[in-house]
Amino acid sequence: MKLQIAAAAFLTLLVGCGVDRGSGKALEQSIASTETEVVAAGTFALGTAITLSGAVPQDAEGETFTRGDEVFLSVDLSGVSSDPIVEVKWVDPFGQILRREVRHALKGAHHLPFSSGATARWTRGAHRAVVLIDGRAVSEKMFSLL
Repeated sequence: MKLQIAAAAFLTLLVGCGVDRGSGKALEQSIASTETEVVAAGTFALGTAITLSGAVPQDAEGETFTRGDEVFLSVDLSGVSSDPIVEVKWVDPFGQILRREVRHALKGAHHLPFSSGATARWTRGAHRAVVLIDGRAVSEKMFSLL
């Protein structure tokens, strides 16, 4: 009797788990849903788009952007073992801070995205995105607005 109850419980688990019986469909769905995105190389990347994971896609990366559009900066935190405070200052050609954003990165976060916001009122020319981690400047990404 106990053996029959155990066998019935085991069969219920197998059916409930959706075991792949060789059709290959479950494997294809798993690969498609976990397909990795191609993101820009480097710890700090500027671009015209951002992925759901907060990274700049490689095909959207750049250093020159159209004035009026939004510019994105992604900070790769995959090697960080703490939960830092990350700040980005968007600076115009004259050194004036046009936008500032501060975020607390949670431990284990891979990418932290930032946005310039609309740049329609910004002047043309060379700009900088200054990245500070825990109050210390760690990078300056130069970019141009046309």
